[in-house]
Amino acid sequence: MTSAAEFQGAFAPERRGAFGGFIGPKNLLALVDSAAPWLFDGSHPLHAQVPATSGSRPDEHGHHALGWWSILRHADLVRAADAPTAADRADYFALCLACHFASVATYVPTDVDAKIRHALWLEQDDAAELARMRELALATVHWDTSGVSTRAVVLEKAGRRERHSGHDGERLSVLCGGLVGHHHVGDVTNARRFEVAIDEELSREAAAFDDVVRQKGRETTVAGLAAILTHNAGDVMQVLGSKHARHLPAAVKLRFTDLARERFERYGGAFGRAAAVYRNVMAPEGHRNYPLRELKELRRSPELLLPIAPFLDDWGARLALWPSWSVAERANVVAGLVDGCRKVQGQEGYYRALAGFDRAFPGGLDSRELTAHLGARLRKELKDAKLRQKIAVRRESFESSYAKRVRAALAAL
Repeated sequence: MTSAAEFQGAFAPERRGAFGGFIGPKNLLALVDSAAPWLFDGSHPLHAQVPATSGSRPDEHGHHALGWWSILRHADLVRAADAPTAADRADYFALCLACHFASVATYVPTDVDAKIRHALWLEQDDAAELARMRELALATVHWDTSGVSTRAVVLEKAGRRERHSGHDGERLSVLCGGLVGHHHVGDVTNARRFEVAIDEELSREAAAFDDVVRQKGRETTVAGLAAILTHNAGDVMQVLGSKHARHLPAAVKLRFTDLARERFERYGGAFGRAAAVYRNVMAPEGHRNYPLRELKELRRSPELLLPIAPFLDDWGARLALWPSWSVAERANVVAGLVDGCRKVQGQEGYYRALAGFDRAFPGGLDSRELTAHLGARLRKELKDAKLRQKIAVRRESFESSYAKRVRAALAAL
């Protein structure tokens, strides 16, 4: 088992395009280590819960709840190859899948979406290796990603916790890739397994959304679910609406595409209702958080991962009190949030994070020890009337306003 740190050095350990023109496996793992070092240094609370696994191929380590993490720990089983074999492609698929699931909700996700949605499925021409990819993709339904994402809605349902997040959309996109890939080679029987899995996940999400809509006082939860469902429907559309899906039967496309935009008789119309709430309430928060990507302070713990915006008051308070930061580091994070307010027009989440910080930090944002570490421009921006007006809004008032907007969006349908 090789750690990410062993792959790193003063220079990249592999040349560009080391895996048949794709990013090499060592470079890929190093990117995950940069985004989420706590997966490799033993500091993650779940570190000791990753079970010992055996196998000579990476996918053999992935068939349990933390399978993505086990694959990362056995990344040395994936070799760089100028001309990958069918087995190499299956091994690389397993690593890309694990790296994507590990990093997609961090501040710097790895850019392997196209590989696990399209390329590696369509380039696999060996039936046995395609079967390895298929079984691993289907096993992702059991993967627990709670340790690498806080952008989730957790519901109590029949005495158990049910989690909904953008990771479900990432899994759906991989399943859609498998569906397309199996139709591409004429394997209709196994393509049907993907179709069933996709339907089960979409049904689960639709039922959760409609159930919460019926409950009084859950509007902010509805807003979070609306963002998740709309994102996930978009992931499905990115695969099944692409040129790569030209071999897909029309009936399958009719069943799953454009869920958020038309033919709302499917899944009881839940995706259409979710999309309406998203457009009217949550769309400005759907950006990619580029202003936070340079803040390496935020990568030091899974507890600093970004929750669903714009409801970030608690997260902002956590930043204000994070025990291991110096005042200079804390000021750097504040500067990043203020820059984000300026760069991303229409969003409210960064303002709410600053509001939470202001209320929790001794002396607030005007603290002398904090402002001493901010440049003249940032000190001026912190005094901006619009910024001050927004962060002065009490959390209860802010969330109440969003609840009204959610109710109005639903009433207009």
